[in-house]
Amino acid sequence: MKRLIIALALVALMSGNVLAEGTTFGFMGGLNLANVTGDDVEDNEMKLCFGGGVFMNFPMTEVISLQPELLYMMKGMELGTYDDAGARMSYIDIPVLAKFTIPTEGAFAPCFLVGPYIGFNLSAESYFEDQEYDIKDQVKSTDFGLVIGGGFDYAMGKGNLIFDATYALGLTTIDDTADDDDVKNTGIIFMLGYGFNL
Repeated sequence: MKRLIIALALVALMSGNVLAEGTTFGFMGGLNLANVTGDDVEDNEMKLCFGGGVFMNFPMTEVISLQPELLYMMKGMELGTYDDAGARMSYIDIPVLAKFTIPTEGAFAPCFLVGPYIGFNLSAESYFEDQEYDIKDQVKSTDFGLVIGGGFDYAMGKGNLIFDATYALGLTTIDDTADDDDVKNTGIIFMLGYGFNL
């Protein structure tokens, strides 16, 4: 709960106190093709996970806006050498993205997204067939990385239907053991949502 309060406070600070014209608030949810990468990772494969949350979008210019997000994201990986083995983790992620919208005529507007994220680990466990093991004490409490991708907005009703496809690349190891192995979160994320004009 303490981490969630901190996360909400960070989003509020990034958002500012004044809502500019064109500001939107919305919800999003979708799939995360999660994995890990690093020099000490072997036999890993993508794991299908879910995620979602809320976002706000603050226009800076006609084409550039700032989009902080507050997301619950499931992450992890599967071991390719076994049928039912791997790791699963859950995080509160806070990406702060610069959104570059390409001006077009009509309701359809493509965009590019880039920016950093910070993640707060909520749980972590490894599993092998019917056995599960709590490994939260072996995973760092925070994760830092970069998000890059694109998508589109489609004007609909009093807001916009949104679709984003992004790649999240962890920049720091999540291993919190004495070995300090090189293990970083990654994910190919597809999100569908709706933003309401405020």
